[in-house]
Amino acid sequence: MVSVGSFDGVHLGHQYLLAELVEWARREHAPAVVVTFRRHPREYMLNIEIPSLNTAEHKTRLISKAGVDAIVLLDFDENLRQLTAQQFMQQCIKDAIGTRAMLVGFNNRIGKDGEGTFAVLREIGKGMDIEVREGERVEVSGEAMSSSAIRKHIANGDFLWARKMLGRAYSLVGKVIPGDKRGRTIGFPTANIALKGLAFPPQGVYGARVKIDGKWHLGAANIGTRPTVDPERREPLLEVHVLDFEGDLYSKDIEVEFLFHVRSERKFSSMDALKDQLKADVADIGLRAEAEEYE
Repeated sequence: MVSVGSFDGVHLGHQYLLAELVEWARREHAPAVVVTFRRHPREYMLNIEIPSLNTAEHKTRLISKAGVDAIVLLDFDENLRQLTAQQFMQQCIKDAIGTRAMLVGFNNRIGKDGEGTFAVLREIGKGMDIEVREGERVEVSGEAMSSSAIRKHIANGDFLWARKMLGRAYSLVGKVIPGDKRGRTIGFPTANIALKGLAFPPQGVYGARVKIDGKWHLGAANIGTRPTVDPERREPLLEVHVLDFEGDLYSKDIEVEFLFHVRSERKFSSMDALKDQLKADVADIGLRAEAEEYE
C-alpha cells in the first residue's frame, strides 16, 4: 500500500491520511509505504522558493511516527517533472514498489501539468491492477487543511492556528551551525540554526522550548539579522539561548518549539544595552513560562 505527496508539515490532514494508509495495509497484510519529496515539487515546476515547514529529515521522522513501514524520499528533478501520470504510476509506483493499492490525498494531483486527478489515477490504476482510493477532505474550524494555510499562519506569528492544523506545537528542527561566539562574551551563548528554505515566524524574540538529546529545556529564541552586532547581515538566522543547559551543541540536531512572542527585533545603541535587554527577556520568558505551566 502506498501514498504519494509532499507531506510538508505532516499536518492533521496528512496524519489522517497516513492512519488510513496504515490501517488499510494492516488489513491486507501488506507494508505501508510513503513516497515523498525532499523539496516541494512546485518549487521545480514554478521556479520559485516555497518555504518548507520541515527539513526533509524532520518530515521523515514525523511520517515514521504514523507507523508506516518504509519511506521513499525523492529529489524532484526534470525527469520527474516530465513524467505523465501514467508514466509515474508505472515507473515509480508499479515497477519500483510493486504495490497493489494507492491512497491519494484529497484533491492531490500527480504527473505532468497536474493531469493525474483522483479520477484519472483510478482509471490508470485499473489497467495496472492497482486499487486507488482518495482520502477525505479535512477542515479545522471551517478552514481547509493545507500546508499553504499553515505557512501563512506561521508567517503571521499565529501559533495557535498553526497548532490547530498541525495537531502539535509548531517547531523547527535543524543542525546547530558555528557562530561568531559573540553571545558567550556577554553571558548569553546561543545555538544557531540556518533558516534558508524554511518557513518561520516574524523576526523577533520568542519564548521557546528546546529539545536536546530527547530532553526539553526552556529557551529564548531570536529570529532576525542581529542588527546590533552584524548590521550588514541580510539573511535571517535562528539563535536560541538555552536557559538551563551548559555544553557544546555544535553539529547537534535540536528542535525549537515556539511558545509565545516577547518583542520585535531592534537595534541597540551599545552591547551593554543589548545585554540588559536580553536579561529582561530571559526573566520575562521565565515568568511567563511558569505562569502558563510550560515545562
